Order: sequence, then C-alpha cells, then structure tokens
Amino acid sequence: MAGLGRNCVLCARKSLLFHRSCLTLTRTQIPLASEVVVTQVRGTKRWVRPYLQTLLNRINKENEWLGPLPPQPRSSKINWNYESELFAFGPRLGEKLNMNTLRAAFTDRSYVEQEEERRRELGLPLEDVKLDMQDNSHLSEQGWELTTNYIYRFIRAEFPLLPEEGVKAIHDYVTQEDMLVWIAKHLGVKDLIRCSTFPVPPPVTKQVFLAIIGAVKHDQGPQRAEAFVQDFVVAQLVGKDVNAMWDVPNPMGMLAEVLQKEGRGEPEPRIINQSGVNTVTPVFCVGVYSDKELLGEASGDTLPKAVEEAARVALANMFKTHEGRKPLALDTRLKTMAEITGKTQYLENKS
Repeated sequence: MAGLGRNCVLCARKSLLFHRSCLTLTRTQIPLASEVVVTQVRGTKRWVRPYLQTLLNRINKENEWLGPLPPQPRSSKINWNYESELFAFGPRLGEKLNMNTLRAAFTDRSYVEQEEERRRELGLPLEDVKLDMQDNSHLSEQGWELTTNYIYRFIRAEFPLLPEEGVKAIHDYVTQEDMLVWIAKHLGVKDLIRCSTFPVPPPVTKQVFLAIIGAVKHDQGPQRAEAFVQDFVVAQLVGKDVNAMWDVPNPMGMLAEVLQKEGRGEPEPRIINQSGVNTVTPVFCVGVYSDKELLGEASGDTLPKAVEEAARVALANMFKTHEGRKPLALDTRLKTMAEITGKTQYLENKS
C-alpha cells in the first residue's frame, strides 16, 4: 500500500510540473493585450449542410412514395399581385392597352362560369350570381380575323408566283396551335390567364393570344395590330424552308401543269451524272428540262427519288421560293392590294 501511494504522489508531481511548463510556454508566446487583433469570420455554420442534405433526402423519399407535387399556379404564391402584373404586360411589349380590355383578353369563358357556379353554391340571390365580367370570345374572333388576313396578304406579297395551295400551307404552318402557344408562352401570358383548369390547355392559350391581338386592334387600331402580328407571328418564318411546309404529292404532275399554263414544253427528266450504280450506295443526279432549258437538278439514292426531288427543285425555282431568294421584307408592311398587285406584275414580267 505504501508503494502504491508513493507512485500516486509521483504521478501527481509529474502532472503538476507538466502543466506548469505548458503555462509558462503559453505566457511567453501570447502577445500583450494591446497587440491582439480580433477578426470576425463570416461563413456558413457546420450544421447547415448536413441539415439541408437531410431535408433533401426526406423530400426525395416523399416524392418516391407519393409522387411529385402537382403544378401550382403563380397566383397561389403570397407575393402575387395580378393587377400589377397585368399593368406591366402592356409596357413590356411596348403596347398601350386599356386595363379593362387587357383583363377581358386574359379571361376565359370557363373562368366566368366557374365564378358564377361558386356564387350559386354560396346561396347568393340570382341578381348577384350573374357576373358583369367580359370574356375574350369577341376579342379572339377579331384577332383571328386580322391575323389570318394579314398573313395571307404578306405571303402573297412575298411569294406572288406561289399557288393558292402553297400559300395556304405556309399560312397553316404559322397559325397552327403549337406555334401560337409557343409564342404566347414566351411572351409571358401563362401566369396571367384566368381559366377554370390548371395547367392551362393549349386551345385556351391560343385563344388568349388571339384575344391580345384583338385588344391591340381595339385600343390602338388595325395598323398597330398588324405590326404586332408581323413582329411576333410572321417573324417565325425567318430561317425556315417554305418548301418543306408544303408537301406536294405529285411534283412532276404539278410541274407539267404549270408549264402547260405558261405555254412551254413538257418536263423531261435526264440523268446528268451517276456514281456507284453497281454498289449498295448509288447516287443519281437528275436534271429536269423543258424546251432544252434546265429547270432544276437534284440527286438521290434511287432514280425515282432523284426525279421527284429534281421536280421539287424546279417548282421552287419557278415559284421563287428557292434557298437563294432574298430575305423576307419584315422591315416594310404591305397593307394594300395595290402594292401586292404591283409587286406581282413586276415579278411576272421579270420572270
């Protein structure tokens, strides 16, 4: 027992000496209080990252079990102000529109019926159930009439030699539902549409976009509305191949009809060049002639395909829709039939 007690005393002495030496070393290295510089370190705490990672893992597990959350309209957010967003829509597009007209353009008929049904369920009197709210039916009709008329006139002015079937095909391409919905979404109309269903169906988005054009016509006149159509709808033709929009079922037959109307000879396809005829990848280059004049040439892996493609190239050259044509006249607006007629006669005489 005596030896054990002596060992304990020795250990205590060694520990005390060790702490004294550490204290002496610390005192010699610590500067004076006047020389201490305290700096504040700003940053994220250590617990933030694992905490957020835990929340993310929990959200992912809930999405796996219950599925993703359904889409919510922008109006469900706390910081949403419909009147402010509606007021900012016109200046964002550079248009001066009346608030009542713009509000009617964004209101679908289903929204009005939904609000009236909700009031009816609340037991309000019949005179209070009927809402004095205008929907966009009338404005969309005006917008569609102006849009289709202006696009037809613009295409006819740009391609006066193109048949009516080709003009209609280009018009249908520009005014198709997917195209108008794509334009409307990029203009920011999705969050402003008042509809009974969400997400907003594409037909409702198209009708709202046409109603906006009708609102521009109602507040600023038809010329400003035509400029709106040209800037946002007709401009979608830039960089597009108009020949791909019109699928001609029988190009050689149509070429023969066009040449017959002009009093020229029938089209004659001839092989200009060919390569690899006896291989698995042959190439045939065919040219279409009329009265010893080359109308168009193209190549294909088979002879019928080359003849058909050469006929399409010949039609594009005759209708002035080939790739080497001049760009669309988006800087000028041809609004009168006199200008269109004069341009058509000029191109016909030049050809």
